[in-house]
Amino acid sequence: MSTKIKFGTDGWRAIIAEDFTFENVIIVSNALGQYLIKNYNKDLPILIGYDTRFLADRFAKVCALELSKLGLTAKISETPLPTPVIAFAATQSKTCGAVQFTASHNPPEYCGLKYITHYGGPAPVEVTKEITSYLSYSASTQLDSEENILNFNPKDSYISHLKKLIDFNTIKKANLKIIYDPMFGAGNGYLDFILNLAEVDVKTIHNKKDPLFGGLLPEPRNEFLTDLKKAVTESNYDLGLATDGDADRLGAIDKDGSFFSPNKIASMLLRHLVKNKKLRGNVVRTLSTTHLMDHLAKKYDLKLIETKVGFKWICEEMKKGNVLIGAEESGGISILNHVPDKDAILAGILLVEMIAYEKKSLNEIYSDTVKEAGWSCINDKLDLHMNEKQKDYFISTLGKITEYDNLDKEIDSINKVEGVKYIFKDGSWFMARASGTEPMARVYYEAISEEALEKMKKTINKIVEATCQK
Repeated sequence: MSTKIKFGTDGWRAIIAEDFTFENVIIVSNALGQYLIKNYNKDLPILIGYDTRFLADRFAKVCALELSKLGLTAKISETPLPTPVIAFAATQSKTCGAVQFTASHNPPEYCGLKYITHYGGPAPVEVTKEITSYLSYSASTQLDSEENILNFNPKDSYISHLKKLIDFNTIKKANLKIIYDPMFGAGNGYLDFILNLAEVDVKTIHNKKDPLFGGLLPEPRNEFLTDLKKAVTESNYDLGLATDGDADRLGAIDKDGSFFSPNKIASMLLRHLVKNKKLRGNVVRTLSTTHLMDHLAKKYDLKLIETKVGFKWICEEMKKGNVLIGAEESGGISILNHVPDKDAILAGILLVEMIAYEKKSLNEIYSDTVKEAGWSCINDKLDLHMNEKQKDYFISTLGKITEYDNLDKEIDSINKVEGVKYIFKDGSWFMARASGTEPMARVYYEAISEEALEKMKKTINKIVEATCQK
């Protein structure tokens, strides 16, 4: 088995021309094909899509040819696709699932391969383990002709499905002005197209194909949305929406230019689904996601389920049914009656629908949400670039410490399901975990005050300094 190929939290990702090569794509495609032949009827099609990354379409074609050579029916997308769109397409008829070539929000030098199940969710751990067990098969780099490769385009069926979930009439009556930033990614021509169908006055920026993503990370974080903020405030728009490279993560800008994080978005959408759409069900969030959702769930008498980090764990809960909303801190959201995978296109339209119902700004709606929950918090996150040795040392050191600058008396519980999470008696918490797809460790903070936040940061900084010396 190639040591250069490793499946993480959301598939295999690597640097193009270094580890993500055509040869390795053929090896992974062959392994996937072996898995599909064993577990599916080989006459069922396997869908293959790609985002706007450098060579993503070429990698997709090589994958299709390798799967076709194995006797599988490969269908490749006519155009770049958002990940949630191909996930939906995998559920619309009998398929073997789908393969998406994307590195999501990673830097432009990365590409990736993600296997999506026939039920539209990310592959669970046991599936990726089985696929990797076939990586020792030697794959020929000689591929057949492209004659047997079919095309598909799921755009119309996806939009028809969203129309069943969203109140387009209420949106139409609101006369909203919105700016959309696909961040040079695959969301272009989807979220803005659907908003136009709802008669929203929508303007799109960064809507050309640029494999370098304008020199920024294609991630809808505050620091990467300067152009969107400027466009919203200078043109007096009601809302700015941004999606990442494959349109499965969402960020938002209010009319005054303030950034709204996924934690705030998920909390507001939970309230919107209950208050305005009169829906009920379980609330599912990852370990690193805001506890404001817990307080809202308690307010609405809904069951709260906490999972490991990664939407594949939320997917497992959604497969059981009766999940109102599943959300993760990184921007992934899905809801009842939708595919069990994160979808920033759906989440963006839900935000628009929420504003149309409430007739208020995001700041006003969030204020109402906090009041309704009876609890408020401050969130922050620290991204740490670390090699494997440093990541292991950092997490293990955190897990062994029992005294945190006199915070030990304030600890309510310690959770080591994934990484380590300390929850304090006042409701504040922090969590640290090693990334499964990048050479990074992340620390997530949630505090009820600036003072509590600084105390946690002070402790973490000491351990970071010690780790960097390793």
